[in-house]
Amino acid sequence: MNSEYTDIKVYRFLLISILMLSLSLFTACEEEKDTPQTCNTIDEAGELIEANFQLSLSPAQIQPYLALFGAPLGFTLTYTADAYQIIYKTRDKNGDLIEASGAMFLPQNVDTLDLVSVQHGTTLKRENTGSVNPLYAMDAILFAMKGFMAVSPDYIGLGVSEEIHPYLHAELTANAVVDMLRAARIYACENDLDMSDELFLAGYSEGGYATMATHKLIESNYSDEFQLTAVAPMSGPYDLIGSTRNLLSRETYDIPAFLAYVVVAYNDIYGWDRLSDIFNEPYAAMLPGLYDGSQEISDVNGQLPTAINALFKTDFTTSFFANQEGAIEQALEDNTLLDWGPIAPVRLFHGTADSTVSIDNTYSVYHSLRENGGTSVDLVTLLGANHTSGFVPSMILAEAWFDSIRTANQ
Repeated sequence: MNSEYTDIKVYRFLLISILMLSLSLFTACEEEKDTPQTCNTIDEAGELIEANFQLSLSPAQIQPYLALFGAPLGFTLTYTADAYQIIYKTRDKNGDLIEASGAMFLPQNVDTLDLVSVQHGTTLKRENTGSVNPLYAMDAILFAMKGFMAVSPDYIGLGVSEEIHPYLHAELTANAVVDMLRAARIYACENDLDMSDELFLAGYSEGGYATMATHKLIESNYSDEFQLTAVAPMSGPYDLIGSTRNLLSRETYDIPAFLAYVVVAYNDIYGWDRLSDIFNEPYAAMLPGLYDGSQEISDVNGQLPTAINALFKTDFTTSFFANQEGAIEQALEDNTLLDWGPIAPVRLFHGTADSTVSIDNTYSVYHSLRENGGTSVDLVTLLGANHTSGFVPSMILAEAWFDSIRTANQ
């Protein structure tokens, strides 16, 4: 099994197990809202349905464990943060309003709040999200404990949503993030929280992709509603078409659960009904059940072969490389995030030893964004960091960059 993935699983298990021992039991309670209509958004999407308090977390509970996973000596957290489950409205693949969820973390004793949305990495199991257990949103907790109002959207298909998760689909992912931002602003309005005009985005792995997709969507469609201050995408698969060609040309890939996830999601979104054309049996028949939100990544990974020609039909890969899979190629192109020029400052992060998501994605998007008019696009490479060991250092560096910007703007 891939050592980076094993490290991720151990990291999550250890962190959550230890922290749960230090937390007292809590009972979630719904926040009372005296004027639910006063602060609504301009669209039904983003409407706040519920805000449920979950628990409070202190720096003393969190900081020791960040040090185990790459936080530098001298790194300190400052604020106790209150965790909430947020349930809000967003739109599914058909444009219908559905309920989605996410976590929100409010630092205590901060007079004016700067908002950051922190997009989480890949998960398959529906309950392994911050809205169900706040400790799954450790990256957002880090930002909150540095004084930000931090939100972590679950995305469609995770948390309370029972849809198929639209994995690495730019528009559906970004819409869920935008609508979570709207719901957070409604909560702040209804509860008389003082918010600044600062708005930041950050995310790692799938979260890096979601962050880039949201940045693009906001500046394309919602620039009157949101003005981004700075954006930090980290270790994301931005070049979907290039990455797919690279992975399908390999002999093996140690996390086949990720490869199949994209195809299962797109098969649902675009209505292809082609799993049996793309995958060998027995895997084609198994896949819908593997991605129903009930299984861990390790569960799915253990049931799929790492050999590309064992998982994918040779006829399909041959057709793909002969440019005869037009619908699939077009979908991958449509969801690749290279050809646009951002306005808000972007700082990309990626580990040089990442074999789960190749750093070539970040090199490609760095050059493409600059060539397309991005005037403030920077790249930070973490020497020797793999997909696991790059996570916490990237988050800390991104938070420090955001902090320097908001301090300069005061």
